[in-house]
Amino acid sequence: MANKLLIGASLGVSGIEAIICDRNFNILEKKSAPFPGEIGKDSIISKLTKTITSLSEFHNAFAVGVSVPATFSPDQNKIIKSTIKDLDGVDIYRLVSKKIDKPVFFFRRSLAIMLAEQAFGAAKDFKDAMLIEIGRDISCSLLIGGKIYKGATNSAGLIGDTIVDITRAKRNDSGSFASLISGEGVASLTGKSVYEMLSSSDGEGLVSKQILRDLKESLLTGFINAKLIFDPEAFIVCGDILENYKLFEASFKDLDVIIKKGEIGSSASALGGAIALYNKTNLKNKG
Repeated sequence: MANKLLIGASLGVSGIEAIICDRNFNILEKKSAPFPGEIGKDSIISKLTKTITSLSEFHNAFAVGVSVPATFSPDQNKIIKSTIKDLDGVDIYRLVSKKIDKPVFFFRRSLAIMLAEQAFGAAKDFKDAMLIEIGRDISCSLLIGGKIYKGATNSAGLIGDTIVDITRAKRNDSGSFASLISGEGVASLTGKSVYEMLSSSDGEGLVSKQILRDLKESLLTGFINAKLIFDPEAFIVCGDILENYKLFEASFKDLDVIIKKGEIGSSASALGGAIALYNKTNLKNKG
């Protein structure tokens, strides 16, 4: 089985995951670790590489594909901007390749998730779809005419930076889709995703009800704007929000667009990293 295996890995605020799979993308092993927090790039890279190398068949893998919530330089080696601020401007290829003695390739997290959902999940029956990851990680990717659209500078789909509350944006720079939907203020105080809190309370209580109202309003604003610009057949929704999707289901119906829940689950970005690696290295043409 040597050199027939692929490693896909995912880095995100919601956690770190590494999988090893065969060339039919059957997952043979999975390792995960919590995100260490923004305590410096070296700690983040160390946790990522340790998770990858802990796979029992690591040494039999051909290469590693890592999905990161970031936009990259043209060679895909240096991060331009990331939702993990400690990684802004970091030459991630240089840091990771020092610790992993295999070819390593990096991909945008949102595109990797779409690759997985297009191949095996909720996006496989659509030609024009928008995938939005909602929770501690906020990302978006576009499927246009059956192909993933990356944009002129490989940065299409940065929905998290769009402004949905101009008053808050002017007042304290917290009016972006990402800041409102991720519940970063709540998370910084409690250490929990706002979606985890809602799940444990089932939306009951004054605080939870207010959080839920605010989330619904911000979600719908962002989705309506995206619908008007993109006109998708379907929205694919994934991320922490699926932990309590029923709380938002009625609101999504107001969009009058097909809404599909992501089907791959938490391994989507790691699996997408493996698929992107397979495509990047032209293994599909080598049999």
